[in-house]
Amino acid sequence: MKKSLFFVAALALVMVSCEKPGEVEDKTIGTFEEAAISPKAAESAMTFTTDTTAFLQSGIFQAKQTVAYGGSYVTGGVVTNITSTDFKDYTDAYKSAAGGAYAGKNYMVWYEDGFTPNVIKLTTAMTVPGMYVCNNVYALNSMKNGDAIAGDPFTKDDWFKLTIHGSLNGQAVNNQVEFFLGQGTTYVTDWTYVDLSPLGQVDELSFTLSGSRTGDWGLNTPAYFCIDNLGAKK
Repeated sequence: MKKSLFFVAALALVMVSCEKPGEVEDKTIGTFEEAAISPKAAESAMTFTTDTTAFLQSGIFQAKQTVAYGGSYVTGGVVTNITSTDFKDYTDAYKSAAGGAYAGKNYMVWYEDGFTPNVIKLTTAMTVPGMYVCNNVYALNSMKNGDAIAGDPFTKDDWFKLTIHGSLNGQAVNNQVEFFLGQGTTYVTDWTYVDLSPLGQVDELSFTLSGSRTGDWGLNTPAYFCIDNLGAKK
């Protein structure tokens, strides 16, 4: 009997020790591991020939995708597994600045075009603990090196900010969460936890990207950021 108990305990210890750092067992969390890689995202190409005007689900989260302008780009969430951080031009939009996911293989790149209302719905209303975010290489390159649209590299007075909004039963909640993806010459290049609990109970999330580099047509810094482990605790 003692030997059996010892064997069970040893087996449990081995199983625990084999868990990977950052591994998530909570099936409500949006890890995007069970989601199919979005069309062409594995190649970091910007042409989408498959209709993804639908919700993709991970955990209890359903992310909206909308193919726009004949498949030239997708607004909302795109699931990718690219680990390269090489940057050439806008076709490299589906890469995280950290080089892959926070945990596992898949992560989501979110693009907010400012015209298409895209949301992440929850199948069950709850207080979302938080999520991990990171810049993508396109936005990071624009801030660090400048580009033809945004102009020169960021200076000390420039900024790029993510604002997370929540709603419940169709009504916006009073609170919102703000997180700077870039301030001056400091940029988010690693996965960073953002606490979403101040939003309180929500059944829908949405995102706004804003910045100092804004023109007549809106934000000039590429309006992308990366998400992983949506709904996770730190």
